[in-house]
Amino acid sequence: MNMTKRLALLLAIAAQGLAMAGCSKDIAEATGMATTAQESKPFVKETRRADADYIPVNSSVTRTAPRKLPDEFKKLETDLEAKRISNEAAGTQAQQLGSTPPPAPAPVH
Repeated sequence: MNMTKRLALLLAIAAQGLAMAGCSKDIAEATGMATTAQESKPFVKETRRADADYIPVNSSVTRTAPRKLPDEFKKLETDLEAKRISNEAAGTQAQQLGSTPPPAPAPVH
C-alpha cells in the first residue's frame, strides 16, 4: 500500500472517529452502557434544606461569597506552609520511630 493510500485511510478513520464521538453518549445510553442522572429519592428531597450553603452539582447558580483579598491569601498560604512543615516533621519522626528494631522474643522456659 503506498503512502497516499495509507494517509487517506488514516484520515478516513480519524474523520469517522470524530463523527462518532459527537453521538457516542446517545449511543451508549441507548445500548444501556451509560448511566443517566436520576431524580432524588423523596426522603432526600424532604431532608435537604432549601437554604443550603453549597452549590449543587450541575447548577447554574453562581457563588455569592465575598472574594478574598491578596493579604488573606498570603496568610492562608503561610498557614498552609507551616502545616506542611509540621506534617513533614511528624512524618520524619514517625519514620525514625518506626525504624527501631523489634524487641527480642520472650524466652520460653
